[in-house]
Amino acid sequence: MLRFLTLALLMTSPVFAAPPVVILDTDFRSDVDDMGALAMLNALADNGACELAGVIASQTGPQVVAAINAVNTYYGRGEVPVGLSPVPDVRFDDFYVPTIGNPEKFPSTQRNETAPDSTTLYRRLLAAAPEKSVRIIVIGGQTCIRLLLDSPADHEGDGSIGKTGRELVETKVEGLYLMAGHFTDPAWKEHNIMLDLEASQRIPAEWPTPIVYSGFEIGVNVQTGGKTTNPEKNPVAKAYELFPAGGVGTIASSASYDQTMVYQALVGTHAGDTALWSLSETGTVTFPEGRTVFEANPKGQHRYLIAEAPPEAAAEAIEALMIQPPK
Repeated sequence: MLRFLTLALLMTSPVFAAPPVVILDTDFRSDVDDMGALAMLNALADNGACELAGVIASQTGPQVVAAINAVNTYYGRGEVPVGLSPVPDVRFDDFYVPTIGNPEKFPSTQRNETAPDSTTLYRRLLAAAPEKSVRIIVIGGQTCIRLLLDSPADHEGDGSIGKTGRELVETKVEGLYLMAGHFTDPAWKEHNIMLDLEASQRIPAEWPTPIVYSGFEIGVNVQTGGKTTNPEKNPVAKAYELFPAGGVGTIASSASYDQTMVYQALVGTHAGDTALWSLSETGTVTFPEGRTVFEANPKGQHRYLIAEAPPEAAAEAIEALMIQPPK
């Protein structure tokens, strides 16, 4: 009797899925919301909501790899690999990376000089991941995912990965989450789209998995970061202190474009019972001349966020993760 009871319990017990594997692709350097997004990801990993497998740096400033590694080290994840775009991009002011990437101020062990190129790291991480387990979150330009998609089966020249980039994406990626576009202003040419317009146009046309977009209009009024503390120890607070949102030297809140995409990718549309935003119907997204165009289509694989709650509600939910102490 006991044997049958045990078997029945095993058959009816819930099977808990492994948390999603996340790769963050970030233009960590110019704006401070990338720092907030990386802090959120580490907090969510602490909470068991994801596995942070790797970070891709699409901006190539001299200390960017060390700075990203310093943040992960602060959260106890110094082993998470950081890949660097092979396309040089230092177009914007660098407010906080030189300080965060200085190992005498914030401990780090990874450097630009020894980091794998973005395509190599993407391919290694995808090859090692279970099928349909990976969520790629892109909060900058789309150059690196374009290079991944175009990569041949033997990118490294050693026969180690016998699948093209497209094949790896098709088999390993559950979904792509992009902070990009502007879905309420048809004339707006949004910053992340214009970072690499060709890639931004090719990805929705060619990427084989569902895509969710968080447009400029979702995060622009969601102000976070002002509650971060202890900047001499906490690199997140230090970045907000160095970013000129409230004047350099003052920790002040700033727009949360990138954090909204991280929240949607791993938490969803709600904070408790409050709907922060909803998902549009399915359709197809295009970016003619950089403008955002959405056409509804039941067979489409693209959706975008639609604001539902006051921005203060989203800010509260996001900032709670940003200020969560490392586990």
